[in-house]
Amino acid sequence: MSDTRTVNMQKRRERILAEARAVIAGPGYDSLNTRSLAKAAGVTVPTLYNLIGNKEEIMRVLMMESIDRIEERLHDFDHATPLEMAEAIIIQSAALFAEDEMYYQSAAISADRAASDTGIHTGWQLLTQRAEQMAARACAAAQEQGLLRGNIPTVDLARQFFICYSGPMRDWTYSVISIEEFEKRVLCGFYICLAADAADDFRQLLIEKFQKISSEA
Repeated sequence: MSDTRTVNMQKRRERILAEARAVIAGPGYDSLNTRSLAKAAGVTVPTLYNLIGNKEEIMRVLMMESIDRIEERLHDFDHATPLEMAEAIIIQSAALFAEDEMYYQSAAISADRAASDTGIHTGWQLLTQRAEQMAARACAAAQEQGLLRGNIPTVDLARQFFICYSGPMRDWTYSVISIEEFEKRVLCGFYICLAADAADDFRQLLIEKFQKISSEA
């Protein structure tokens, strides 16, 4: 009986999140309210709060789902080289965003709006921060293998990666650049970051990768 109850609760939770995604991708964050969301999902408002929480918590859960999807895709790169791991963070996140650009752009704008209104980070920032953490692990692995000299702490390289990631992310969010340009700019920025501390052979590889991408139309 308890298993059936758990399954039903999960189904209701998924309905709530599905309806929230539809609202965010359509009318936007301002139209997201718990009463109408509960009605659309076929649950009561107290049930919605018990299963997830308020609208800020709903945004956070949706963004955490996105992080989980990216990390699932990165499992295939567990045994890849540090550079391949770092590249995969960028390429796989761009691929995820490309699957539903309207939703992810709206979600990012909604998160910005929510943070501005409430002062609370509702989830999108968690996504870019998690990307920074994954990049830090890749940088640490590169340092252990002698690809990086270790003159620049990996935490600082990862922080710079966050800057390289978040700038193009914002431009893509507001449709200033395409998702392809987002991926290209982040990769180029990351190659430059790594080159600042790279051993000679590794630096040459990074330069070649940068030149290849930057020369593409």
